[in-house]
Amino acid sequence: MKFEKKQVYSLVLAFIICFAIISYWNAGASLISTIYKAGFPFLMGAGLAYIVNIVMSAYESLYTRLFGQFKIVMAFKRAVSMLLAYATFIGLIIWLFSIVIPDLISSISRLLTIDASAITKFINQVNDNKQVANAMQYLGSDKDLVSTLTGYSQQVLKQVLSVLTNLLTSVTTVASTLMNLFISLIFSVYVLASKEQLGRQFNLVIDTYLGKHSSKFHYVRQILHRRFHGFFVGQTLEAMILGTLSFIGMTIFNLPYAATVGVLIAFTALIPVVGAYIGVTIGFILIATVSVSKAIFFVIFLVILQQFEGNLIYPRVVGGSIGLPGMWVLLSITIGASLGGILGMMISVPLSASLYQMLKDHVAKRQLKKLDQN
Repeated sequence: MKFEKKQVYSLVLAFIICFAIISYWNAGASLISTIYKAGFPFLMGAGLAYIVNIVMSAYESLYTRLFGQFKIVMAFKRAVSMLLAYATFIGLIIWLFSIVIPDLISSISRLLTIDASAITKFINQVNDNKQVANAMQYLGSDKDLVSTLTGYSQQVLKQVLSVLTNLLTSVTTVASTLMNLFISLIFSVYVLASKEQLGRQFNLVIDTYLGKHSSKFHYVRQILHRRFHGFFVGQTLEAMILGTLSFIGMTIFNLPYAATVGVLIAFTALIPVVGAYIGVTIGFILIATVSVSKAIFFVIFLVILQQFEGNLIYPRVVGGSIGLPGMWVLLSITIGASLGGILGMMISVPLSASLYQMLKDHVAKRQLKKLDQN
């Protein structure tokens, strides 16, 4: 078997690359890590621009409908739409904090003043139920339960106070985070201000260097865009509806912290499947600082509400925007949480939906080829 010069050069080049990777692995990993840390604010800025662009596009469409016949006014469409989009997000964040922070402070102060007598009273009330009393015997006496629960509550409070203290005292971390946020914000503004030009340049580079393979790249890009756009829009609408219904129901039943819990449920509902359970847990803890019976009623109410919302509202609002079966949604959330926490959970679902759609298209294409051959 004869080797051509091109094959020999390829083998030598592959050997050199493998040798360089093995020899300079630590240096290369350190360099990649440094580049990633330096580029992370810009990645966050690009992601922020993608999300803000959803709202900004809606404002641009509305602006065109209102002032489309005035050419002078249309010259300010991009600037006005961008300012309105950012103002919407900033105003929403300020509004959320103005609702959540006071109630969180109130609930934390209640937790700090909790005493063993209240827990004992609650356990005595529970013991009036014979079935519950029989089950409680396996767990220990009232005094043991009181001491255990009190010990756990003190440990949790110590951990919370420790985290808050570290966050407040770590000036360097706070300053670095603020700087990264500022860079991300500025970069997102640049991206949105020239999104059409950047899109043309990006497509030109892809078409030039990928050639006949550029169509495959654009196919993948379009699927990713449809899935991520559909997920963010559909999941946000669904979360807003669930949070609003929770607030209305809690107000009707005179449950405490209705506004705060409604906001928290809407926020956690952005995470498919497990987000609702997170919101219920946090809401139960907040309401339990005021009344345990009301907290239990809140859980029952929200379980019923989620069944109603999941079977009637969710399919109509979100529909097929995700296009991923529930089993794979749960798997992708689990993997995403282990890799990137809450952000990983939110990104993993539309990413998995995109991969699922591409696999379906590829399988359908292969099956069609087999039918044509037969």
